[in-house]
Amino acid sequence: MVVCGARGCGKTSVLEKLIYGNNGPFSSTIEDVYVANIETDRGTKEKIRFYDTAGLDSQQREVPRHLLAAADGFVIVYSVEDKQSFTLAE
Repeated sequence: MVVCGARGCGKTSVLEKLIYGNNGPFSSTIEDVYVANIETDRGTKEKIRFYDTAGLDSQQREVPRHLLAAADGFVIVYSVEDKQSFTLAE
């Protein structure tokens, strides 16, 4: 899963809270990978890799190509307090 959205909108915070229960503040991320073992509704565990991106801004409006090839899905994050982050997510 590729986690993308505007710079500083909380992508790393969401991952850290959901996977590890950690609260921020967190430093800016260039690119990182989180691995989580998630229990399915069938009672088995699946290993999921979350690719935490550096974030988009008005200059860079696309997810890096090497992540597009690795993705089975995308999580789009934006801040409800920042209209520009919503516009970039859109």
